[in-house]
Amino acid sequence: MAVVEQEINNGSTVVLSRKDEVRQILLDEAKLSLNITEKGISYNAEEIKRFLDPIELKSGFNRGGGITGFSLPHGYNTRGHFSRWTPYSLVVEDGRPVLYDDGEFIGEITFNKGNPVSEQLLSTGEKVRDITNISAQGGLHVMYSNECSLKDLGEDCLYCAFNERAKDGAANKVLLKSPRQVAEAYDIARRAGAANHFRITGGFVPERRELEYYLDVADAIKETYSSFYGCAVVGAPADLSVLSKYKEAGFANISTNIEVWDKNIFAAMCPGKEKRNGGWQHWVDALEYSVELFGKGNVHSAIVAGLEPLESTLAGIEYLASKGVVCHFSAFRPEKGTPLEGYRSPDAAWHWELLDKATDIFRRYGFTTLQMYSGNASGPHSAQFFQIKAGEFKGDKLVPWKFPSLD
Repeated sequence: MAVVEQEINNGSTVVLSRKDEVRQILLDEAKLSLNITEKGISYNAEEIKRFLDPIELKSGFNRGGGITGFSLPHGYNTRGHFSRWTPYSLVVEDGRPVLYDDGEFIGEITFNKGNPVSEQLLSTGEKVRDITNISAQGGLHVMYSNECSLKDLGEDCLYCAFNERAKDGAANKVLLKSPRQVAEAYDIARRAGAANHFRITGGFVPERRELEYYLDVADAIKETYSSFYGCAVVGAPADLSVLSKYKEAGFANISTNIEVWDKNIFAAMCPGKEKRNGGWQHWVDALEYSVELFGKGNVHSAIVAGLEPLESTLAGIEYLASKGVVCHFSAFRPEKGTPLEGYRSPDAAWHWELLDKATDIFRRYGFTTLQMYSGNASGPHSAQFFQIKAGEFKGDKLVPWKFPSLD
């Protein structure tokens, strides 16, 4: 294997293998991704629109504009809002979209594209993409309802734009997706080899209705398939024994998203969850109880990174990992229409430290790449970083990870 020498701060040198060198290239690209997310990217919309997926541009998750998903030259995924005041620019050269950093050439990028099966029609006339999103990893993400009942109570989570996105009716055509529609979309995607993981979530609804809906969806799927590999993203039930019903229905993973680890900040940021689900301690209890049912690494949670001090977030990830819970995290991005619109997320260096230390925690507790992708997270943020540290790359490219085939 080829080796290279690298000079370190004290003037001495260390010998690196080619794999170590590539790992550093990929880590640097992950850092670039965070910088682009923070500082944005400039581009001519007319020049690059032929490369963009029109479905993605119309998504309710892109209400603030920008490019919601593309891969950097070595395969790391990123996104960026449009900005005139940024060192990062995207231009088209020789028919290729290429990225520059303050005039220095970085390389060609690749835009995320929707799976063609998303355009197939259900018997009810909706397209598969109206019911579910198909990820590049071969996972289906179903948002069964595009409204949250906490709105009517005046108890929305302060950072969340779920109810705001629901105003974008053209991008959210089906308000409540029936179990039959979900099962039919799943069947179409699975027969096409594009549905090896199934994740279902939605807005905050009365607990009993949530459980019944999830069980109905599982039953509808099992009319065609004996089993499926999936994750139920649910609220912490008042009666924890209810969680066993999701396991019995066939879900292999479960997620209860705590959102904030600090108890006081949790109460302030998530007033509905504080009042309606027994508060912070009950959410933690639900996660620990779930591990007894689903097993280590098959229970998930999520933190919105940037709403509390870094040390608090890391303490939460460490504690939950020690109990067998994979606590994912997404970068807080102030969204239009929320009480935190206009606030700022911590800078890229803050998010880099979290990404670096959290993935070390995941590796130390023995979680797998499959478990990193099998939870609630909508993107490959920490999972790709986890892959880099695990050496899961080929040549100088990050390996595009796929869920194992079910058929």
